[in-house]
Amino acid sequence: MFGNEEPFTVTGNTITLTDENKRLLLVTPARYDNILVSRYSVELTDIEPKRRPSVKNVLLSELFKRDKTFFFIKAGGVEYQIDLKYTDSPISEVKF
Repeated sequence: MFGNEEPFTVTGNTITLTDENKRLLLVTPARYDNILVSRYSVELTDIEPKRRPSVKNVLLSELFKRDKTFFFIKAGGVEYQIDLKYTDSPISEVKF
């Protein structure tokens, strides 16, 4: 029962990191780099989805039940907008 909680939640188009001791590797469609989420940053990465301690691998297509290239991530009190179609700069902080 304990220890099986996911280190993130999904509400609508937003992924929220709930366990700041864990990192998420969001596995994107093949034409894009994967996304590594920690409490300090959200960044594109070429890390392959292998099992690693403290990293939870999450397939975006499983999370949203379809291929998605536009969504939000909340981590470390900051919200990021992700739009993978903008290949030069797909990750931006959302300012309120």
